[in-house]
Formats: sequence, structure tokens, C-alpha cells
Amino acid sequence: MPQFQSNPSGRLPDSTIVARRIAEKYADMTGAVRRFADLVKAEPLKVARMSIHEAVVGADVSVATANRFAHLIGFSGYAEFRAELIRGFEKLFEPVDAMKRHRAEAGSAFEVLEASLREDIANIEATLRSLDPETTERAVEMIARAEKVFVLGFENAAQLAGMLACGLEMTGVPTRSPENGGGMVGVARQLFKFGPNDLLIPIAFSLYMRDTIIMTRYARRAGIPILAITDFLDSPLVPLADRTLFVTAFHSMHPPSDTAILALIEALIAAVARQRPGAPEVAEKFASFAYPWMRSTGPDWSPEE
Repeated sequence: MPQFQSNPSGRLPDSTIVARRIAEKYADMTGAVRRFADLVKAEPLKVARMSIHEAVVGADVSVATANRFAHLIGFSGYAEFRAELIRGFEKLFEPVDAMKRHRAEAGSAFEVLEASLREDIANIEATLRSLDPETTERAVEMIARAEKVFVLGFENAAQLAGMLACGLEMTGVPTRSPENGGGMVGVARQLFKFGPNDLLIPIAFSLYMRDTIIMTRYARRAGIPILAITDFLDSPLVPLADRTLFVTAFHSMHPPSDTAILALIEALIAAVARQRPGAPEVAEKFASFAYPWMRSTGPDWSPEE
């Protein structure tokens, strides 16, 4: 009998209708119906792409069992269940579908480049229009007054978190971000030392990284102030944060737009540098210290001992 292992990279998003209904009815499932539910939970992407006849072979159950499963979780039949299952992954495959459409369209390399740049310009302008002066002031104050800051992001957001952390360090704010290879344990190793006088800045955009949400929940329970950087009001970071800065980060080929997010990050660093006491002195001290390593007089040049 097949055994299906959990596949976190392809797991059904918890917020989807199918995932919620399975969770509600799972205790009532037995035998073959539960076995089919386990297949859906473990390999939802595969099930979404299979016909009912292919899916039942994978779970070693009958077509009647697959239909009973669909009825048990509130669908009129297997076809309606599968359509809803596919909908749960639509956002995941939007970039793939967009790339396929763009590749099929005629256009020069310059036209593609120009369209991408114009999307980023529009994102930055939309982000600027959406900024609320009072929220922005409070956000900058939260950073400037924090004893220490942790900027949280995984995958692509980890690079953005690193740039924000580097910039804030240069204003005199002690700042860390996830270390390479550290993962959630590495983040926890830092956050357990944080408290109400510190600050967590999580960065997450659709699709939201589960680890970012988990660690942000931990920070909230620990009483650590939270300033979120995200995209929509229904982002899972919003209810966890004390303040939220929103970025319009649409990109038709590879969402989200890192350009718009980075623009806000650089603007935040500039605002904190203006407000943080001692920021000019920190920058001057670093420049004096680093100067010998930031100039070159020839191929054999090396800093003086």
C-alpha cells in the first residue's frame, strides 16, 4: 500500500477552502477515505493535475471512495473538489503562467526591458502615494529608538533584509538579519535575546514564507515590537504588527518587484539616519576606519600595516 510523505514545498496553503475543510472533517474519515485525504494533503499539486482515475491509482482507492471524500468535505462531486483544489494554487503559478504568456508574445529585448522598468516605476509611485505620514513617522521612530533591531526575511527577502540591516547599522542602530545557513534556529538564537525595547522588522510578500510568519508570531508572544513590511491588508503579517508599511510590488513576470521594496528600504534608512542621534558620527567613524581598504593605488596595493 503506498505511503505518502509530507511535501512542504508543495503543501496546500492552510488558508484555502480545501485545506480548511479537510482539517474540519479529518477526524471523521476512516480507511480508504482517510488514505485519499492523506494523498491530497501530501501531494496536492499532483492531485490537482490528475484525473480522478489517475488519482485513485496513486492512493490505491476506488473512484467511489474519491467521490465520497469530495462529498464529505462539502463538494457536489470530484470535479468541483478538483476545481477548488486548483484554485488554491493559482497564485503560486501566476508567475509561471505570466512567463509563458510573455514568451509567446512578440517583442524585442528592449521592449521587455522597458516594460519591466515602467512597472517598477509605477510601483514606486503607487507606494509613495499610499504612505501615510503619521504611520511613516511612527515607523521611523520605532527604528531610531530601538536598542537593537532584527530584520527578518527568508529566501529572496533575506537579501532585502540584509540590505536593510546593513544600512541601519550605518546609522548606529545595532541590527541583525538571518545568517546564511542559520534558518529558523539561527533566527531564534538571536530573537530570544530581544524584548520590549527592541524591534523586529519582518519582510514578506505574496507568496508569504511560512517561516517568517511563525517567527513573527513568536516575537509577538514575547512582547517584541513589530514593524512589518508587506504588500496587502490581508497579509498574515498585518494582524501581528504594531505598524505596517505597505509596498506596491506588482510585476507581471517575476512578482514581487524587489525594486519597489528596496526603494522603501533605502528611504527608511535615509529617514532613520536623519533622526537617529549620533548617526553622522557613526558614518564618519566607519569611513575613517574603512578608508584604507576602500582605495586602490595599483595591482600590488595593500593596506598599510
